[in-house]
Amino acid sequence: MSAALCLFSACSLPVQMAKSPSPSSGNAQDTPTGTQSAAPAYRAGRFALVIDTEPQQSFLSSFDLTGGWPNGVLTIYNPLGMQMAKVEWSSQNARLLQGSQVREFENLEKLIFQTTGTKLPAAALVDWLSGKPTPAEGWNVDASEWHLNRLVLERVQPAPRTVLRIAFES
Repeated sequence: MSAALCLFSACSLPVQMAKSPSPSSGNAQDTPTGTQSAAPAYRAGRFALVIDTEPQQSFLSSFDLTGGWPNGVLTIYNPLGMQMAKVEWSSQNARLLQGSQVREFENLEKLIFQTTGTKLPAAALVDWLSGKPTPAEGWNVDASEWHLNRLVLERVQPAPRTVLRIAFES
């Protein structure tokens, strides 16, 4: 479960690959696009999380995301593929399910804060997991490996530095 919760301590829309010109070269390249009104049917992948604490913490896991912001379901699996946790949210509430245990929260932001002790950009986190490189205060969002279906996010402030690497299934 710590991998699931640590995902939130690091950290929707459909990703449609559109050919858009590169600003510097004018060549077409794959870039993520989307609109605020549509929600993805499904997105899946893996994440690696490193938190620069003493000692350093690192986690590997896989996930699938159905829905997006403001309504969605995130299921997190351990490296062996067994479900560790499920997070469900809507504009009215959020729920954390672990086995037979269910914890209810007022919203996704409060669920994240109560389970991790850290205030995080919940909407941006959901966007990141759906493949949208949404900017967030204190975070560097690197989409330079998007052609490989990868997104790299780095929290630079507040400390501790946190790096979340997401690799999406194609």
